[in-house]
Amino acid sequence: MARYQLGQVNADGSPAATDRGKAVRPTLCLLMCEALGGDLEAALPAAAGLELLHNFTLVHDDVMDDDETRRHRPTVWVVWGRPQAIDAGDLLHVLATLSVLRSGGNGASAPLAKDATEVVTQGCRLVTEGQHLDIAFETAANVGVADYLDMIARKSAALLAVAFELGAIFAGNDPATRAACRAYGRELGVVFQIRDDVLGIWGDPAVTGKPVGADIQKRKKTLPIIHALETSDGPDRTRLRSMFSDNRVPPDVEAATAILERAGSRDFTEHRLRQHAHQAGEALSQLPVSDWGRRNLEAVATYIATRDR
Repeated sequence: MARYQLGQVNADGSPAATDRGKAVRPTLCLLMCEALGGDLEAALPAAAGLELLHNFTLVHDDVMDDDETRRHRPTVWVVWGRPQAIDAGDLLHVLATLSVLRSGGNGASAPLAKDATEVVTQGCRLVTEGQHLDIAFETAANVGVADYLDMIARKSAALLAVAFELGAIFAGNDPATRAACRAYGRELGVVFQIRDDVLGIWGDPAVTGKPVGADIQKRKKTLPIIHALETSDGPDRTRLRSMFSDNRVPPDVEAATAILERAGSRDFTEHRLRQHAHQAGEALSQLPVSDWGRRNLEAVATYIATRDR
């Protein structure tokens, strides 16, 4: 089941030729490590562990969200049932920790492996807290902008922060550098989710592969929706609140989008995106990275802030 989740085998155990995921987090870990002049070989087990941990969260998320497909295949719980899927996710979590513990390359680097394991474990704690908040928000009467940003800083941003901080651990383990890497990843993670929120309502269906107003159709309380619920005029607020609380009638995407426009929610959301992108740039400016590394890290930030899918 774990190998199926990782795209290595089919459900019958035969070798698979399928999407294995983008491996964004381990790639960014190794990018930061190299940009700081670190030891890539020493960082590899930690980077691999981070990918295993990410897949643990995906398996459990699919169970909690009733998602039936992942990477164009049935999800683990659909194939084997929820109890087995939960168990498979737990195994991926254990394998992730074991992999990170093997990082460093030799016995003298045991303190690095310890620090890396603590960073990954704390990141997992934040993701778990963020997931709890995200589920709680689905039925909460009032969710504010600050509440939402706090949630995505945990659920969406924590493992990106971990990825960059791991790179710093295996490139000298300097506390100030680690802190700047952590801030850079956290801010980029928030930018990533806010950009997702924009695309989920105003993205081009021909590019995103999702219908117009996909997040509205799913009644997802994303940043533009929360802003409109907080700031729109009385009738607009009442109508929007009704759309997101009455499951008997599909939301009116056109009407909801018009309410968001009148509330200035798109402008507000894109302004917050730029704020967090700027804060990421401030964190990057503190890092002693090579010219090559800075160019690539800036390219990563630009892509995250402007992607169209």
